[in-house]
Amino acid sequence: MYSTSYLLFQSLTAVALGDALGFPIQHDTRSNPFDDPVIQMVGHLSANVPAGTWSDDTSLSIASLVSLTFGYNLYDLMTRYSQWYHFGDYTPFNHAYDVNNTTQSAISRFDNGTQPELCGGVQDADNNNTALKRLMPLAFYILTKNPNYSFNDETVKLVHDFTATTNRTPKAYIGSGILTNVIIRLIQNPNKYAMLRAVKEVLDYYRSKDQFAAQVPFFEQLEEAHFLRQSSTKIKPSSDVISTLNSVFWCLMNSEQYNVAVSKAVNLGNHADTIGSITSMLASLLFAPVTFPENWLAKLQGRNQIKIAVSSALLSDNF
Repeated sequence: MYSTSYLLFQSLTAVALGDALGFPIQHDTRSNPFDDPVIQMVGHLSANVPAGTWSDDTSLSIASLVSLTFGYNLYDLMTRYSQWYHFGDYTPFNHAYDVNNTTQSAISRFDNGTQPELCGGVQDADNNNTALKRLMPLAFYILTKNPNYSFNDETVKLVHDFTATTNRTPKAYIGSGILTNVIIRLIQNPNKYAMLRAVKEVLDYYRSKDQFAAQVPFFEQLEEAHFLRQSSTKIKPSSDVISTLNSVFWCLMNSEQYNVAVSKAVNLGNHADTIGSITSMLASLLFAPVTFPENWLAKLQGRNQIKIAVSSALLSDNF
């Protein structure tokens, strides 16, 4: 197990790299995703910002890390999300962009006085990956506070309440549980077997809970080797929480190097920023220690913000 200081900085940098690589082609729907693949930072096609600029995935991750630096406080968390949305905090250019309806609606509810844990959406459209994109700091926080960590009721409450600030659906809760546990287990033991065991650990927990058992079958393919080894043409990336996890785990299971996994994730196309960001973060743990491609790092915007956020977190008692 590598030091928390090393892995936290590496993980947040990886979030930003995958995000910035995928953002320009996040709406790409090529029939063959690996025709003319994106292999370097390019200028955004949907926003007037330079190559290497990250979107909401990284902004919300930085805001989450800064908030958790001062402890687990959902009111503080949502205040920082609101500051990001309204004033451009936690962005390279003081302007928030790529804000989806789920996030915008949650922040609006909070601004109007709704309790943080009730701000998340409960519609079918809210079965998306909004919570997934900001979970990495929470996983590090939970592991720091619980050296004898297990995926139990106490952990689940923290994860569910954190998720509920934007998404309050059973599928979103399960998806967040899976991703949080996988991050923690990869920090502890970076290999693919540990990753798959972490998925099973979470699904077994939810199978035992009446309010979630009916939703578990939607995620069971993540336990199946033949699903994770199928052709890329069978993977259908989207913002849906299940589709996102399917895509991320497919990329990881079919790669043996960090940059290969990230390139596969980004070039799947649809919602490439979030799928690229999550894959990049997990791959940085799975294949740790990693050396990030220099041509990616050289163009990455806002690197100082990442360093400052991680440095402050590591000076606290929470990381």
